[in-house]
Amino acid sequence: MGFKLTGALVCGACHKPRGLGEHLCKPGARKRGRTKLRNPVTWECSTCHKPRGLRHGKCSPASDFKSRKRKAATAARRAKKKAATAARAQRRREKAAERRVRDRARKQAAKTKARTSRPRGDAHEPGSCGNRDCPKYGCKAYWLGMENCPGPHEGED
Repeated sequence: MGFKLTGALVCGACHKPRGLGEHLCKPGARKRGRTKLRNPVTWECSTCHKPRGLRHGKCSPASDFKSRKRKAATAARRAKKKAATAARAQRRREKAAERRVRDRARKQAAKTKARTSRPRGDAHEPGSCGNRDCPKYGCKAYWLGMENCPGPHEGED
């Protein structure tokens, strides 16, 4: 609790205390009020910095609960995001390790496994096939062509 000494005259335009010297404000720029006479001595509360009077009861300092709560929530969000990022990075590393193991196993299997040729079926030349009733298309065309040909051929009856 303390006493505060202020100016007795208050300017009507800028609401600042006027002294005996020159007062520098532009009364035309704002709505001009009246210059008032104020009580030069006020009693101010040291806790809330409001003028004390007969009605000034209990007062308490302004709480910083909201700002602390907001900072805690921000820190929690940041920590959660950091944990999620770390978990995602860990999953990526594990998947990459699994891929490397699979690739090594595949390459190792390819080295040890002997390569076999593809099965081609029973391939034969239509001319070398001696069966006149062979169901293959090439053989049928060959023997049909042989029957229609006017010249002499080897191995023909």
